Amino acid sequence: MKKIHLILLLGMFVCISCNNNTYSDALKEEQKLIENFIKRQGIKVVTEEPTEWGDNVYWKVPDYDHFYFHLVETGDTTTAPLEAKNYVNLRYIQYTLEAFADTMRFWNSDDQPYPTVLQYMVATESSCTGWQVALQHMKYSGAQCKIICPSKLGFTNDNSNVIPYGYDMKIQIKRF
Repeated sequence: MKKIHLILLLGMFVCISCNNNTYSDALKEEQKLIENFIKRQGIKVVTEEPTEWGDNVYWKVPDYDHFYFHLVETGDTTTAPLEAKNYVNLRYIQYTLEAFADTMRFWNSDDQPYPTVLQYMVATESSCTGWQVALQHMKYSGAQCKIICPSKLGFTNDNSNVIPYGYDMKIQIKRF
């Protein structure tokens, strides 16, 4: 019986050892996927935050590798800007970056009856770092943006599986 266990253990070890894909390799593939997406979409990448956003201009946000942000709509600048711990109603479209994207829509009440509610600058399971970074630059109710979010800034499952996503996002700040 001990020999059978030993043989099974050795067999599992050999199978695991045969997989040459490392986490480092997966991160390199992710980087290529993001670069190919940017090229396919004709995105112009800039390294300084624009004061005027062009149609397809994405800002490569410093301090966050492979995170790109595009402001589509400024929102209502006559209202108070987003502050720490404010609640935010978020609607979004999530898509993979492959040529034939897998898309999940949470854009309106037909897609999902209620928006995702999260707190700005508060870590929870309903938010990821990438969303929080985007909120920093959206600032106002009614703002809309597009982001390219690498797995390290995504949800835990995205990080462990090394899956980057694109998001179209729109927010409403909840004031009590």
